[in-house]
Amino acid sequence: MKKIFALIILAAVLIVGGCTSSSFSVLSDDSEIKISAENADDSTGNGNIKIPDGAALHVDAKITKGKLLIRTAGNEHAIDTSGESFIDVPPGGCELFFSAAEGLTGEIILRPLPKV
Repeated sequence: MKKIFALIILAAVLIVGGCTSSSFSVLSDDSEIKISAENADDSTGNGNIKIPDGAALHVDAKITKGKLLIRTAGNEHAIDTSGESFIDVPPGGCELFFSAAEGLTGEIILRPLPKV
């Protein structure tokens, strides 16, 4: 009886663990890119944004888990904590590539803003 009970518990744990949902979305226009993720691993996306002269790419991250890798112009930046930061990119049209890792969960908004 103990073996059957142990097998039932093991099966329940495997079923619940296997039902973890994940999502990763990138919405972009010329002035903003919004990335939303839940338990995302090995998910990728890309977006384009226009950077005016004297501006940088402002990152506003609300991350509860994992990290986002941002690749642009041959550079890679890891965003793995909540907060605001800037990434220097050349002015003009900028294509960005994104990769979610380690179960990325959160929301990241990228906008061109003047450097302060």
